[in-house]
Amino acid sequence: MRPPHPPTHYEILNLTPSIIDDSPDAAKLIKKAYHRALLRNHPDKATTHAKTPPGALYSIDQITTAFTVLSAPRQRTEYDAKLRQAQTFSGSAGPDSGQRFQTGVENVDLDDLPYDEARERWYRSCRCGNVRGYLFGEKDLLEVEDGGELMVGCQDCSLWLRVHFAVVDDVTPLDDDPIDQS
Repeated sequence: MRPPHPPTHYEILNLTPSIIDDSPDAAKLIKKAYHRALLRNHPDKATTHAKTPPGALYSIDQITTAFTVLSAPRQRTEYDAKLRQAQTFSGSAGPDSGQRFQTGVENVDLDDLPYDEARERWYRSCRCGNVRGYLFGEKDLLEVEDGGELMVGCQDCSLWLRVHFAVVDDVTPLDDDPIDQS
């Protein structure tokens, strides 16, 4: 049996990346989530439910780290990239197999996705019902441009989108270059 994954900073603060991205005041939203998480996980103030497994409370250190990382834009970007990479490879069939087994992955071409000019992001609806379940920007593509594919997780469910793209350099050939016609 596989051990459960460690909680993400988003899970600890009960947030999603899209909620933060869509918030007009992300710093205020993250700070409120931080305070709610402290109260929710305080041993004296937390309400215990019969269904809550033992050890389900997050520590102050976990909550503080989550707040620190998500409230700093550069740290959050780096964390999101590491999180995507870890989630992409978490389904591998074995350490030496070279195969990745993933369920709920759909392949699409970047050119087939709609682009939101105002937010400067590509998006796609998900089967779970989220109209913009898959959402990513040019910065995300630049992080993985060498591979030519980006894995994007739905913001509301466990489905994934593998976006294929090609990086085109805007280099024009010189007119005086000899062309080999052999």
